[in-house]
Order: sequence, then structure tokens, then C-alpha cells
Amino acid sequence: MPKLDSLSDLLLHLLLDALRFIRLSLRPHCALAAENLFLRKQLALYLERKVKARRASDASRLTLVLLSRLFAWRRALTIVQPDTFIRWHRKGFRLFWR
Repeated sequence: MPKLDSLSDLLLHLLLDALRFIRLSLRPHCALAAENLFLRKQLALYLERKVKARRASDASRLTLVLLSRLFAWRRALTIVQPDTFIRWHRKGFRLFWR
């Protein structure tokens, strides 16, 4: 993923993620569950092979933090440690109130 150079890039990526979320929300439950399982299996393969994950962009971090409010994220979190995720949340909170 390319480095985000400006606030407009960040907002564009957030808008695209929001549109993807809306599109996915309209899909049947079984299709969404199948995709979720498929993605979890891919992550399991990465973890099994000990492939180092790429660094997340600010837009990806913010999207993950926003999505975490919709479900029990601790069970699904595999690409980063929970402490890292909480640190991202705190960083976003500080940026919001700056």
C-alpha cells in the first residue's frame, strides 16, 4: 500500500473503505460468513509460515479501529497484537482531540 501523503489521501481511503463496508452489508449472510472464513484461513497460513506482515497505513489503522466497534474484535485479531491495536486506538483518540 502506498504511503499516504496528505489528509485528502487518508479521507479518500476511509471513504472507499466505508463504501466497501456498505456494499458488504447488503450481501447475504452466508456469503459474508464464507468470505470471512476464507480470509481467516489465509491469515492462518501467513501465521503458520511466519510471514512478516506489512506495516499498516494510517487509513487502514483507522478503518480497523472504527470496524472494531461493530463486533468482538479480540477473537478476530490475528495480524497485530491486542496491545498494538489499543495503542492505535489511543493514537487516533489523541489526534481527534488535537
